[in-house]
Amino acid sequence: MLKKLSVLIPVYNEKDTIKSCVETVLNADTMGMDIEIIISDNNSNDGTKEILNSLTDDRIKVLFRKENNGKGANIKNALQEAEGDLILFQDGDLEYSPNDYKALLEPFFIYNADVVFGSRLTRAKATSIVGFPNYIANISITFLANFLFNKIFTDIATGYKVFKKNVIKSLKISSDGFEIEPEITAKISKNKNNRIFEVPITINSRSYEEGKKVKWWHFFTYVYSLVKWRIVD
Repeated sequence: MLKKLSVLIPVYNEKDTIKSCVETVLNADTMGMDIEIIISDNNSNDGTKEILNSLTDDRIKVLFRKENNGKGANIKNALQEAEGDLILFQDGDLEYSPNDYKALLEPFFIYNADVVFGSRLTRAKATSIVGFPNYIANISITFLANFLFNKIFTDIATGYKVFKKNVIKSLKISSDGFEIEPEITAKISKNKNNRIFEVPITINSRSYEEGKKVKWWHFFTYVYSLVKWRIVD
């Protein structure tokens, strides 16, 4: 019985998109589930805090961190407060569209999934064209994850991941930065009992000038993290 969806939105300096993001999430198709939104702000300094303080919907909980320790720390902060049967990660910049929620949630109802990844790289849905180095980096780290953990992912760096509460809450997540993505992928992949699915999603990637925060060196932290969590129990 899946009755409630928790949407975790980690934010840092997203004043231009966060209000629209929250409104779109509240209007998304959650397949009949109640929704709660938990926003964790990583000590924004661009006016995002003021926008968050203006939100009054009782389905929204806002948490303010005193220090910016990275996306992973922000997600873990929000995760502590999540009470839903399913927990979904949503970036605040609207690169990922909440219009894909129904596609992300269906495998839990139809196939009794434990985890669902939304893949940007199947090209089955609208995909903004990014630079070639970004594409190579994504398929390279995904190939490495598949090789290390005997899987067939197409996109492990996706920001759209959905979990049954017991699955994500049982992970002892240690990463504070963007390497939280490969850490989670590694740990759910090592548990052979997890039923993992992947569905195509739309992606409207933004540029670095528009505020994109993943940098070139995160490729190497991803590689290190995947190898580390293959070895470390």
